[in-house]
Amino acid sequence: MKKLSGLSALVSPRVLLGVGLVAATSLFGGTGCGLSYSLTGLYVEPATGDTCLYPGSTAQFTAFGTYTEGGHTMRVTNISSEVNWSVTIPDLATISSSGLATAGTNFVGVTSIVATTQGEFGYLSSSSSLQVSTSCTTSALAKPFSLHIVPGNQSLTVGQTLQPLAIASYPGTGRSTDISGQVTWSSSNNQVATVDAHGVISAVAAGDAVITAEAKAPDGEIVRATQNLHFQPAQ
Repeated sequence: MKKLSGLSALVSPRVLLGVGLVAATSLFGGTGCGLSYSLTGLYVEPATGDTCLYPGSTAQFTAFGTYTEGGHTMRVTNISSEVNWSVTIPDLATISSSGLATAGTNFVGVTSIVATTQGEFGYLSSSSSLQVSTSCTTSALAKPFSLHIVPGNQSLTVGQTLQPLAIASYPGTGRSTDISGQVTWSSSNNQVATVDAHGVISAVAAGDAVITAEAKAPDGEIVRATQNLHFQPAQ
């Protein structure tokens, strides 16, 4: 097994792991989902640092799109089959049109997994990282699962609602699952934003609030994810 060299992106996995290769770009508009929904954001899960594969094994990446309807309602949808998938270093891995990545067998290192799509007013791109290693035992992966809220931090207008997803990613397995209905949702400021048991956030007043999703891992550890929201007055 050789470590691929000669490319700046292929340095030690320990150096790159956790650097944070995810870069989601949220633009206006989009391809739409229904008659009045427009695509406003793109997010890839599992997040950077959560996927380590042995040579020849596979991991499923998922692309989530954020859609806005009439400036009032936001929702998140799995659009993995509607984006273009690519790998920055093909010698390390390949990826199918549905987001299934397969680690190569000749080299080890870290590559980026990239999802792209054309929005109504611009290009959307989001990426994560994939580590190919013969020993997926780095300390960054030594956790039961990581939890992320999709979409991430948002700026909303009073009167808008948003139903994010709570995504659990299982390090070392390349697997992520929507556990939105299994977490406990809470808001740091109910006078600004409320969130119900299903995760539906309602903007009540201008200001800032932190939305938290909390889940209990099989080993009893409490895992949390937060989303910072800023609410501006309705125009």
